[in-house]
Amino acid sequence: MVLYTHKIIIHLSFILLLPAIFSCGPKENELLRRTQFIMGTLVEITVREPDQEKAQLAISSAFDEMRRLEKLMSTHLADSEISRLNAIAGGKSSLAVSPEVLEVILRGIHWGNKSGGALDISIGPVSNLWQFDDENPSIPDSQRLAQAVPLVNFREIEINKSNVRLEQPGMSLQLGAIAKGYAVDKAMAVLQNNGIRHALINAGGDLKVMGQRKDGQPWSIGLQHPRQPEKLIASFALSDRAVATSGDYQKYFMKENTRYHHILDPANGMQAKGVISATIVAKTVMDADALATAVFVLGPKKGMALVDSLDGVEGMMVTASGTTLFSKNFQSQPGFVFQGFKE
Repeated sequence: MVLYTHKIIIHLSFILLLPAIFSCGPKENELLRRTQFIMGTLVEITVREPDQEKAQLAISSAFDEMRRLEKLMSTHLADSEISRLNAIAGGKSSLAVSPEVLEVILRGIHWGNKSGGALDISIGPVSNLWQFDDENPSIPDSQRLAQAVPLVNFREIEINKSNVRLEQPGMSLQLGAIAKGYAVDKAMAVLQNNGIRHALINAGGDLKVMGQRKDGQPWSIGLQHPRQPEKLIASFALSDRAVATSGDYQKYFMKENTRYHHILDPANGMQAKGVISATIVAKTVMDADALATAVFVLGPKKGMALVDSLDGVEGMMVTASGTTLFSKNFQSQPGFVFQGFKE
């Protein structure tokens, strides 16, 4: 079996333009773009700023902030706060966590409650069995999976001020569905604090924009087709908002013509069914990231009902049958174009 991954799930049409094209316009419209590998994905930061030295320093500071947060929350780092918290699960001791980690955990619990458990940041015992980060992942043993599922329960995360404790031995937090979005939000705040007013950050499809890509024109966002990665399924303009997409094509492996993807249903530890792509537009990437996973797990009817119940949130879903669903105002976004879904 081979693990398939797609690093970029949101296309940025303006990036396809050659740098020479930018140089033809006014100096204030020049874009500076840099890419680094952080949090297991390619992170691309683009800013529009005439002072190139100022732009470079701001981008470096934003990347540094994302790395700092990764060191706090990554389960791949043994000394991160999340790894240390997981190591003492079920014991009498709690761990005093940083304000950033506490904020992400509390928001994860919030969306766990809102989604009826479709998003569960304590998914670690189940996701660890699937080993999607390995080169050759496999279907976990059914007995081990059945034993792991009862350990997934965000309601058993005990919080007392800044102290966090996991009640059951074997519990473990996995913040992949929310921490990366939080890091993008914080990185954008760093850019803003460094005097940048127009920027875009794309962390493997967790995306946030600020200002415009050039005077009077918002950033152009294209959503990747779930089955034809070289094509777009939709596009729209965006300013001062965030976007995140969860899809069964981002990380998966095939066995006997069955796709085993990384978006798991906390109720049974198996792949969530009914949806192949879920895109959320929200104020923060943290919320868009969490909601994209939650609605994917909830499925078409319940997922879209959750989106429509939330103020300032829009969503688009492609179902397993090829039907595309939109929230109340998703198609009213500036510059919206729908290409349609075809296998």
